[in-house]
Amino acid sequence: MQWGALGQDFDYTTWVGNGPSFDSSVPQPVVGQAFNDVTNISTNTNGKSFGTRLRIYPFPLESDLGRLELGASTYDGKWQNGLWFNSWGVDYAYLNENLQTRGEYVQTYRQMPGNSSSDNRQGWYVQVGYFLQGLRLPQLPFGLEDQIHKLEPLVRYSGVNQRAIVADEISTSPEVGFSGSPSIFAPHAREVALGLDYWIEPSIVWQTEFDLELPRAGGTLLAFNGGNQPVSHSIGATPNDRALLTQFAIGF
Repeated sequence: MQWGALGQDFDYTTWVGNGPSFDSSVPQPVVGQAFNDVTNISTNTNGKSFGTRLRIYPFPLESDLGRLELGASTYDGKWQNGLWFNSWGVDYAYLNENLQTRGEYVQTYRQMPGNSSSDNRQGWYVQVGYFLQGLRLPQLPFGLEDQIHKLEPLVRYSGVNQRAIVADEISTSPEVGFSGSPSIFAPHAREVALGLDYWIEPSIVWQTEFDLELPRAGGTLLAFNGGNQPVSHSIGATPNDRALLTQFAIGF
């Protein structure tokens, strides 16, 4: 709905779905246990989930202030025997001529069985990029200048905070969307990514980035070692791994 001048819009989405669930390969619920994807409808849960997303565009088009999107989302439900899982997040996306930036902050809260402490986690990222299409390089041949105009260098900083991680869930096997770096399993990991996107068309892009994993601190490692009771270990910060990632993406 339009709430002000042209371009000042507000929209919302609300939904009901299957309740949240966690990695069933872990013998018992523990802090740091991996959250199953929300589309994993084959996993039995103890209830439903509820969620809402709100989004607002505060700047009118005639203001020449660019396009700013502000959003907020929730996902809540009972995951076991009436225990609640609550999550919320806020995000933004801003585009002004050749500058684009976006970011998000998410926090989750999970009630644990018995007298266990709650499972609280936070994650965030912020990214800034700049399209070189406005860069004028008259001294270069026209063909080379045209290729440079298709580039977008960018930088992203991201991090997570959680009390513990589960050894049984750590994988160092590279796969689609995962570099194989164990550093992302650190309880307090940080990452700096330096990227370069090559825009073939407005909806077709070849993306390449160099990731620097910067775990800030150690934490607790829970290991079952084939049993039903976890053994707690204190761990330090994992090594500062590095990875070079590339992908070809087409938007629809």
